Amino acid sequence: MNPIITGLLLAGAVSLFVITMSGRVGVLLAMKKENRLDHIPYRVAQLVRFGLGQKRMVDPEEFTPGLFHIFIYAAFMVLAVRTIMLFVMGFSSTALDVLTDLSHPAWDAAPPLLGLYKVYLLVKDIVAALALAGVAYFVWTRWKVKPDRMSQSWEAYLILGFIAGLMITEFMFGGSHMVAAHAAAQQVPMGATQVPAAPAAMVWWEPITSLTGLAMMPLGATAAHVLGVAGFFIHLTIILAFLNFLPLGKHFHIITGLPNVFFQRTHSTGKLSTPNLEKEEFGTATVKDLTWKNGLDLYSCTECGRCQTHCPTYITGKPLTHKGVNQDLKHWIWENERWVEEGYGPHGAKEPLPEIVGSALKAETVWACTSCGWCEQACPVFIENVPRLIDMRRYQVQVKAEFPPEIQRVFEGMERQGNPWGLGQDRRDEWAEDLALPTWGDGGEYEYLFFVGCAGSYDDKQKKVSRALVKIMREAGVSFATLSKQEMCNGDSARRMGNEYLYQTLAKTNVESWNAMGVKAVITQCPHCFNTIKNEYPEFGGEYRVINHTQLINELLKDKRIKLSSVMNAGTKLTYHDPCYLGRHNGVYDAPREVLNAIPGLEVVEMQRSKREGFCCGAGGGRMWMEEHIGTRINHNRMNEAALTLKHAEDPNTPFPDAADKKKPGMVGDYKEPGGKGIVAVACPFCSTMLNDAKNDTAREQIQIKDITELVADSMEVSNKGGTVSPSPVVNAKPE
Repeated sequence: MNPIITGLLLAGAVSLFVITMSGRVGVLLAMKKENRLDHIPYRVAQLVRFGLGQKRMVDPEEFTPGLFHIFIYAAFMVLAVRTIMLFVMGFSSTALDVLTDLSHPAWDAAPPLLGLYKVYLLVKDIVAALALAGVAYFVWTRWKVKPDRMSQSWEAYLILGFIAGLMITEFMFGGSHMVAAHAAAQQVPMGATQVPAAPAAMVWWEPITSLTGLAMMPLGATAAHVLGVAGFFIHLTIILAFLNFLPLGKHFHIITGLPNVFFQRTHSTGKLSTPNLEKEEFGTATVKDLTWKNGLDLYSCTECGRCQTHCPTYITGKPLTHKGVNQDLKHWIWENERWVEEGYGPHGAKEPLPEIVGSALKAETVWACTSCGWCEQACPVFIENVPRLIDMRRYQVQVKAEFPPEIQRVFEGMERQGNPWGLGQDRRDEWAEDLALPTWGDGGEYEYLFFVGCAGSYDDKQKKVSRALVKIMREAGVSFATLSKQEMCNGDSARRMGNEYLYQTLAKTNVESWNAMGVKAVITQCPHCFNTIKNEYPEFGGEYRVINHTQLINELLKDKRIKLSSVMNAGTKLTYHDPCYLGRHNGVYDAPREVLNAIPGLEVVEMQRSKREGFCCGAGGGRMWMEEHIGTRINHNRMNEAALTLKHAEDPNTPFPDAADKKKPGMVGDYKEPGGKGIVAVACPFCSTMLNDAKNDTAREQIQIKDITELVADSMEVSNKGGTVSPSPVVNAKPE
């Protein structure tokens, strides 16, 4: 084409890109260091599966937009090679001739390479056409459908225009060469030994380009050539403009998304980092206290809004969306790059960075999160939102001493009495006074430590669950003991409310004590205890086989060590509420459902938001101990959905909001009628408390809130074996 024009375009655009990127990269280098180069085989596998393979894009709740996004993504990947070819053509007329004329003599020496090139051109044509379909879909979606999760902006339309322009100019460029080839074929002189060449108007390896060429035929060779040259340089210009626009907006993820997938954490989302308090790592104060991976997360946010669709804070009107947090932090950093990198403030003088809370974010935003994990489950580029907010809470609690006032008594209760209610430690085993339970360390040999938990020891409703679990384990002959009065809180709420010092004190005390006692396996009835002991205690040397009570009961049923008979009222409708710290954070979805389905006479129906899409009760992240002052109550939203689910099970004619309605997510939580009769099954003391409160607040006396353990104990046939101990089951405590 024209080496001078091509060179000037490339040099100018690349120079500008380097200048912009130097600031973006400089910010990351100024942030805290973090090792993300461990577990390389796992990271590569995740990159292939979720980065290159785009698996999360086609999750059920967003399948259609995800599929069209994959069309555009595939076009970018395939046309990246074509873009390199075009730049080479811009510098070399020989390359232009060879790559646009497949009858060129240069191909005669490499027939296999020619065949491979034709296959590439076929794939290129197909994905480019699909990308145009994707552009049309997203223009229609933004213009007419206007999904709730999508922010309306000119940037989106500009980028869609860029993408469409790249595909169209690619077809124009190829089509012009087909017109030229056709014109040349028509001018071949007739001779005794010559036959006119066949018109090159339609070839199998470039079907869409061929159709474009056919459409350009009436223009004539000269006009088609002009359009082809224009298409060539417009294509290169769009590519270079696109390149420089990427670091300025949400489409930065085209550059940073794949690295962010590669550098994702390699452990459960329920595990938080453990700061070194001796080195005064007291949380995140300024943006320089964020790690470079936190910064890469911000750069990688696509602003797709998937994090909002089942986010309890967003759905109920709280001042927190994780997309919004990412935008606020990112734009603050971009506006103050020199301040972050070199310490020079807005007025050109050296000055300390402001704290994030109060400058980029509001305090109520940081404290609103329930740590349910939906945002991280939904994010296609694996942004880690929850740990970042918890680290900000750590600074607010441990350094600033600024936190919701109602949690002061919770901290004091855990410090003085080993439980968040602050009730006497000497009352820890009152729930089991008449059960004659064995105590670990009394001289007996026991396989499992039954960690009852604070709720199971002090909360009146949860005491019944504790007793029911004891009844089941005794019937099955499980070898277990408790810590009786020596049991202390595991520290989950303290950690997630930012009091890392208190959490580490409790965790280290528990681990030291349990290890000295020889504890190897722990049974819990609280998902928060389960998550903390299983995922976070190993940091302090607490390596235990941790089993949730639903997993244990499921194995006992499979091994036929307990037998269930009919429920009191056959045909009772039941729906199950997934605890976030059992399901989303630890992947335990099947065991609770298998247990419920094993109880004769129950009709189990699923809520619209269930399993990985389950909706939080509102108690996680320490919110159990805080008041909701803004928006509607999260537990009310969930109870409304449960009531509607039971009513729909009774009467299928009851209107049910469309789960695919993107304009108003969470509509199932808007149901205000009494709803149907039945049971909401839970597997978490926090969920039990929140849903019982919501049931009372919304006057739905016809609905019962029951822990799975209670349902099993009520249905279980008792053989009066007197607690005979037999070999305990080996429970698979891995995610399902």
